[in-house]
Amino acid sequence: VPKPADWPAHIDVSGFFFLNLATDYKPPKDILQFLKSGDPPIYIGFGSITGHDSDRILEVVLEALKTTGYRALLSGFETDSDELSDNILKINNCPHDWLFQHVVAVCHHGGAGTTAAGLRAGKPTIIVPFFGDQFFWGSMVSKSGAGPASLP
Repeated sequence: VPKPADWPAHIDVSGFFFLNLATDYKPPKDILQFLKSGDPPIYIGFGSITGHDSDRILEVVLEALKTTGYRALLSGFETDSDELSDNILKINNCPHDWLFQHVVAVCHHGGAGTTAAGLRAGKPTIIVPFFGDQFFWGSMVSKSGAGPASLP
């Protein structure tokens, strides 16, 4: 992100800061088994945003995965795991700095932290913004070539 021209000389854009939560992280067996059982999956997670219309969002995501045949890790969705096909694993809280090393792409709401983690991992990033700065991050990802234009 370039520094705006109207900012004073003593203010700079510093870039992202990272927590490096994966240092001591031990992933659950179900995640490890899923990752080993096929091609790298897509990470799909919208944080707490899915509460807005979570049933409809989940329906669209599941239909897209059914149509494409891609494997996916779903984070933050309220659904019964028994309803999901074998190419989808619902996960709970998992450090992005660990997880994103193991996925083929990252699809998320465009929060600054998730965006930073996906870019740091060098993964194609698909942003589905809901409000606020998420539209900005979607624009930045697209302009940089790290992902397509944000999905509406």
